[in-house]
Amino acid sequence: MTETQEMNCPVSVCQSTEQPIISVRDVTMAFPIAKRYRELLLHPFRPRRVKTALAGASLRVQRGDRIAIMGPNGAGKTTLLKLIGGLLLPTEGDIVVNGFSTLVQNSAARKSVGFVLNEERSFFWRLTAVQNLEFFGALDNLWGVDLRDRIRELIHLVGLEEADEQLFSTYSSGMKQRLALARGLIAEPEVLILDEPTRALDPIACDELTELIMSRIHNGSRKTLLIATHRLEEAMKLCNKVAIVDKGRLKAFDCIADLTADGITLAQYYRRSLAMEKHDYVVA
Repeated sequence: MTETQEMNCPVSVCQSTEQPIISVRDVTMAFPIAKRYRELLLHPFRPRRVKTALAGASLRVQRGDRIAIMGPNGAGKTTLLKLIGGLLLPTEGDIVVNGFSTLVQNSAARKSVGFVLNEERSFFWRLTAVQNLEFFGALDNLWGVDLRDRIRELIHLVGLEEADEQLFSTYSSGMKQRLALARGLIAEPEVLILDEPTRALDPIACDELTELIMSRIHNGSRKTLLIATHRLEEAMKLCNKVAIVDKGRLKAFDCIADLTADGITLAQYYRRSLAMEKHDYVVA
């Protein structure tokens, strides 16, 4: 048995006969490349070139899974997460979330997914935490007493009770990320997508956020988590499985516990996965 085959053995353990909450089937995502002025003048009718951000990706995620999505910058991680969240529609293939296709039942599929982006500009800086959540709750068709109760519950969950009436502009990076978690949870989604949740945080804030995610969000409600991260230690703490994306292809998918039981560190697995050719590995 080759070294590559040995690495791939744990995949059978990751598989399950249960109906997955997320099924990604042969998905390709291609974006058109805008023409330059010279091209527009000389070749106005020539079809635009396309950039393939994701090619032939297939993945099955079970309820309660905590998946680390890892890979170099520009590998296609965020594209994959946006496709699962229904923010993008695939060029080819199909994605089913909680029984709904994102292609033909996009609104229903998106109701099952909450997005936590590491992007401060998506909040209103001159509004308080409560006012921001009121706005985003209204977008999710929450109103009145139900919305106010949900906001109080989430403010308590993420530990912002003493700062709920402060303007967002006064928040630290850690507080902003806690509020982003609250916003992602406001519609009570079954799947929570986190795109580099600790990227701008110091080590102490990182530890506090990972503890919040594990002890109060995942363990409290058994949500399915998809977490894009570059931090190996974060993947080890938060996730039970890891998927490696590189150059628009899903290169590997395995159970972290099985890897470490076989004596392979996550760092070794990551490096070997990136070194594999695209046909060395097939994700079932």
